[in-house]
Amino acid sequence: MQSTWLSVLASYLHVIAVATYLGGSIAMEFVLGPAQKFIPPAQAQVIGQKSADKFLMLVWGSLILFPISGMLLFFAIGDQHTVSGLQFFTTTYGRTLFAMMFLWVVLVVNGFIITFVYRPVLNAKASSKGGSKQVNSNLEKMQKAAKNVSLITRIDLGVALFIVLLGVSMVYGNGIL
Repeated sequence: MQSTWLSVLASYLHVIAVATYLGGSIAMEFVLGPAQKFIPPAQAQVIGQKSADKFLMLVWGSLILFPISGMLLFFAIGDQHTVSGLQFFTTTYGRTLFAMMFLWVVLVVNGFIITFVYRPVLNAKASSKGGSKQVNSNLEKMQKAAKNVSLITRIDLGVALFIVLLGVSMVYGNGIL
């Protein structure tokens, strides 16, 4: 190990980012989501918007911290020799690291979709200016967006859990792929 303080700092930041992302995702999907079904729809929408807005800040912070802390950890531990040249794709360690990076990109793309495609639809105010047809159309769009966000969130949760499995396999071995 080349730099003990750097590896401790990088490990700490990495674990904090993982705990924030996974813990928040689990709480949002399996605690807050089901609880919203027991309160009036207007209140559920407000609670959902406010909590999701705050959670998205934590998600983006974690997604930014993952590669930074991961690279710090990679260089602090001194694993560069394990993935130099073609070894990146020919060793278990390299393939596992590549899979983790690829899956991180999946999380980022899904985050962009949720943040910039579905959140604006969910944050839109239901206006009666266009009549009842327009209101019904807006409500249908919002319901579809909410369903899609829930689906993407569940996919992200599975992807994040698999990334953790890959990371653990690297810590206690040379990866699993």
